[in-house]
Amino acid sequence: MKTIRLMTFESPVEANLVKGRLENEGIPCFVTNEHFSNLMPHYNRIMDSGVQLMIREIDYQKAIELLELNVEKELVCPQCHSTSIKMSLGKNWFKKLMLIIVSLFCFVPFNNINVNYLCKNCHTEFKNI
Repeated sequence: MKTIRLMTFESPVEANLVKGRLENEGIPCFVTNEHFSNLMPHYNRIMDSGVQLMIREIDYQKAIELLELNVEKELVCPQCHSTSIKMSLGKNWFKKLMLIIVSLFCFVPFNNINVNYLCKNCHTEFKNI
């Protein structure tokens, strides 16, 4: 039986609330990285770290339906509904680039940089929410 990550949370409180909801519906699950996230909160959301909620692979679809999660993988432009999209650093690309360079020289991991997306058809810039 394979276990997979369902969601990643910023705090253990959020993760345990969702865990309780799933367990009430009969879906066995467990929380990982709880203590690490409390000890080093500045590493949350860097390289998929944070408090992770793990479930069995066979319960994945049931958990998605129960929590009403949107697992749409394909990005769609909100303006023209096109799927022809590329990543963009946005208007502050220089500031983001300098943050990465300074982080590399100081050996301190940078926090996740919010990526913007650019529609190739209508040139609308948007964030994936």
